[in-house]
Amino acid sequence: MKKTILLLLAVAFGFVSFAQKPSEGNLLTEANYSLSNWNNSFSLPNLRFRYFIADDMAVRVDLSVAGDKTTNNFAENADGSGASGSQEIKSSGFGLSAGIERHWDGNEKFSPFASASVGFMSSSKDETWTDFDGLNYSSGTSASVESGSSMFGINLGLGADYWVTKSFYLGAELGWGLAVSNGKDGTSSVTSGGTTTNSTILGGSGSSFGESMAPGFRIGFMLN
Repeated sequence: MKKTILLLLAVAFGFVSFAQKPSEGNLLTEANYSLSNWNNSFSLPNLRFRYFIADDMAVRVDLSVAGDKTTNNFAENADGSGASGSQEIKSSGFGLSAGIERHWDGNEKFSPFASASVGFMSSSKDETWTDFDGLNYSSGTSASVESGSSMFGINLGLGADYWVTKSFYLGAELGWGLAVSNGKDGTSSVTSGGTTTNSTILGGSGSSFGESMAPGFRIGFMLN
């Protein structure tokens, strides 16, 4: 996979003479390619659109949708024999942010920029227990647990695009941000021995700030 990536980059850079940076009226979209440990994972943590309102100014919108499902199994006996219980965990998230970029001249292929954006993210998690008590196998115990959270963030960044062809570019961005999170109150319903107990799981709040840099390349395309 490592050789494949290097070959593709070499071929792409063979067309640098056709590079052309965007100008007023151009619409771009981009994705991220993870190069962590030179693995072959392709991910779309967010879909970004950028529209140039001037030759040196662009507005951008990021949309992210995520989902995951995990099932953990628990054996009745330490050696893995006997009956088994399970814990199924489903999570989902949605995020939206908007921002603006100010580009500098650079050269005909290289375009450095500064950015500022605000964003919101919401996530939820549902758990279903079957013959499981939260720690180990437990015959006849079942439960439903729900929780969620939201986050608001402000981010400032410095980045750059390198235009390989007139419609294809690579880029990276370093950012500094502040995030405020809020954990929503959750609920749990546990049935054991024929008795059901309903309870509320209190949420919380927090904040964080610091630098961030997405691993790998930002790969983008000009749509018009």
